[in-house]
Amino acid sequence: MKYPILLLSLLLALPQLQAYAQSNEQPAESAAPKVQSGEVVEPEVTIVEEEGRTVHQYSVNGHVYMVKIVPAGNFPPYYLLDLDGDGTMDVRRDGPDDIAVPQWVLFRW
Repeated sequence: MKYPILLLSLLLALPQLQAYAQSNEQPAESAAPKVQSGEVVEPEVTIVEEEGRTVHQYSVNGHVYMVKIVPAGNFPPYYLLDLDGDGTMDVRRDGPDDIAVPQWVLFRW
C-alpha cells in the first residue's frame, strides 16, 4: 500500500518540478551599489574651516550622515547625526528654539 501512494505523489509532483527547473527568471537586482568582495565602503570627509571651529562632514554616496565640529581652543569636538536618514541633522524640539543636540565622545579605547 505504501508504494502506490509514493508513486502517485511523485507523479503529481513531476509537473511542478519541471516548471521550476525550466523557469529562467533572474532575481531582481538590488538598488544598492555593488561592492567588490572584501571592499570596505569608506565615507567621504569634507573639512571646512570657519571662524572659531572646524567642521568635518562625513558622507556616503553623496548623503551627509554625520557632522563633527571641532571648536577652537582646548574644547572637545562634538557630533551631529542624521539618525533617520532624511538628510537633516536631528535636533531637539523641546524648547521654543530648535536646539541642535551635540554628542561628545566620553570614552575611547
